[in-house]
Amino acid sequence: MAAKGRLAWLALAALALVGCHRGAYERMETLRFDQLTTPGTMRTARVGDVDVRYFEAGVGPVVLLVHGLGEHAGYWNENVPGLLEKDVRVVAVDLPGHGASDKPHDAPYTMGWHAAVLRGLLDVVAPDEKVTVVGHSMGGQIALRLALTWPDRVKHLVLLAPAGIERFTPGEGVWLKQVSTTATFLARSEDELRAHYRKNVFGAWSPAAEHHLEERVRLRRAPDFRQYIYAVVRCIHGMIDGPVADELPSLAVPATVLFGADDGLVPNPVLHGGSAADVAAEARRLLPRARVDVLPGLGHMLQIEAPARVNAAILEAAR
Repeated sequence: MAAKGRLAWLALAALALVGCHRGAYERMETLRFDQLTTPGTMRTARVGDVDVRYFEAGVGPVVLLVHGLGEHAGYWNENVPGLLEKDVRVVAVDLPGHGASDKPHDAPYTMGWHAAVLRGLLDVVAPDEKVTVVGHSMGGQIALRLALTWPDRVKHLVLLAPAGIERFTPGEGVWLKQVSTTATFLARSEDELRAHYRKNVFGAWSPAAEHHLEERVRLRRAPDFRQYIYAVVRCIHGMIDGPVADELPSLAVPATVLFGADDGLVPNPVLHGGSAADVAAEARRLLPRARVDVLPGLGHMLQIEAPARVNAAILEAAR
């Protein structure tokens, strides 16, 4: 999914991930970004001009968890307890523009900028250590950019339904930007959002899926919700404008790449069709030394749908 790949449908996907709700959840109390459910107490690191919020716990090899577009550190809630039982040190970040981290209007929100922020965070939490970086969706593309730019800081990559492998033509990139606007994100109803989650995002509905739907809806009246949407739109542009596929054959870092066979976002269902197995085949071609698996019965949210399977891959990489 070249930077333009996963991004592509991510654009539409993200529309839903940040959508609004006109039903029961919208009538509930407004949720602030600092009230989102996270793996535990969040800390703050000043990285450049940005306050970055992150969770940190455990002792052992460092595992950095990087969420996807429109998400936050709480998208690893199903994974963190199991990882901490296995003697690793877990760091789960709220990327800038997401969660309770700063949402600066003048930030570039490119994949390179996000990677530089993560490099700065690693200088705070693990200054002398190579770390295992786990990236979901857009987080996978950011993780790839981090490893391509600073391979000395990355021990192993674990990429879950990553952006950056599926390729998009210039015309497709233009279209994705045109449909990914603040107005489009704000216009999504709860019913549209729920339908999108069920059809494209989650392979199977679950209490965790319902919880993330509720959070997105209740955030709508948060004071910085519009800044969040602006950041998401800029991130979509960043994914489109920052492809990594052509650089992947030179990747010097070991990688494990997992896709869900029933992923409704990868490949882009509007522009490309096909199946996640097609993108996995491209991943094997671009990353011949990587382990690439397609997991049956799973959708886009691998870490939520199959936490034990994902944790096993993370722990194997971290050893």
